[in-house]
Amino acid sequence: MLALVLGGGNALGAYHGGIVEALAAENVWPDWIAGSSIGAVVGAIIAGNAPQRRLEAVREFWRRAALADASVSWVPEPLRKSFHFTAALQARLAGRPQLFYLRLAELLGTGRDPGLYNRTPMRRTIEELVDFDLLNKGPIRLSALAVDVETGAEVSFDSARERLEVDHLMASSALVPDFPAVAIGERAFADGGFAANVPADLVLGEKATEPLACFTADLFPLAAPRPRRVGDAAERQTDLTFACQTVRTLRGMRQLWESREGAPGAVYAMNYSYQEGEVAMKSYDFAQTSIDRRWSRGRIDMQRALALQRARPPTEPGLAIHPVSEERA
Repeated sequence: MLALVLGGGNALGAYHGGIVEALAAENVWPDWIAGSSIGAVVGAIIAGNAPQRRLEAVREFWRRAALADASVSWVPEPLRKSFHFTAALQARLAGRPQLFYLRLAELLGTGRDPGLYNRTPMRRTIEELVDFDLLNKGPIRLSALAVDVETGAEVSFDSARERLEVDHLMASSALVPDFPAVAIGERAFADGGFAANVPADLVLGEKATEPLACFTADLFPLAAPRPRRVGDAAERQTDLTFACQTVRTLRGMRQLWESREGAPGAVYAMNYSYQEGEVAMKSYDFAQTSIDRRWSRGRIDMQRALALQRARPPTEPGLAIHPVSEERA
């Protein structure tokens, strides 16, 4: 069985687009996708489209999300971070028309539902790009992680157990306080990344009845240079918060597999490794050049992961973990 676990990271999720391109090139698709936040959204676009339309639909999502910009090749290297910081700041202030826009009521203190941005455009975009009947009845199982904002309980919305709708994806990607929590029934939910940004345990926690190859995609680098400026330190804070979380999850899952009998498993762990052009607010940097850089890195890493999976398939008892991406510190 093939599984794909996609992490959260807002605009960094263009990395997942490159993963989809690599999968489409080889016509290899997972049986199960699990994700948090933008990972759940991209997972839904994959599961909610026929194989021949999956890459096209993911491309369309990022086409709508991207902020058109001229090539920055003419910008001197020391100034490129300023260029991308400005792009992130623009998204913070003006939003992205097809995803979210600033809620002035919140700034004035008159909003009823706490959240800086209105995500009605995001809801429409998902509804246009995802066939929810296919998502729920098709060949790919989808699990989207969210967190109950009142109890802190982790909740997995799973197409194998319930019908998933756009609200479940909006809930999984509701990064409070930027985005309002999403009500489903009597409960309100926030971004799954608060609990597990790369929710590999949703897949690996189930006892495997056949060999499992699980590809994981973390949008934050574990290794990076020591910060030299406050902005670099802020960027590194986010990286460590999420990347270390993923390392702990995989370590715990390997221990779990060692303690029980079952089919063999292997994790092929991808990270969007350290990139010189990223900035402190990189998750809001929707500049086309940034989208393209992340997409290209995801395609290269997924190609490596597929080659590694063919060279080192799951055959031995327990859970093997194979790093894929080149960590550049």
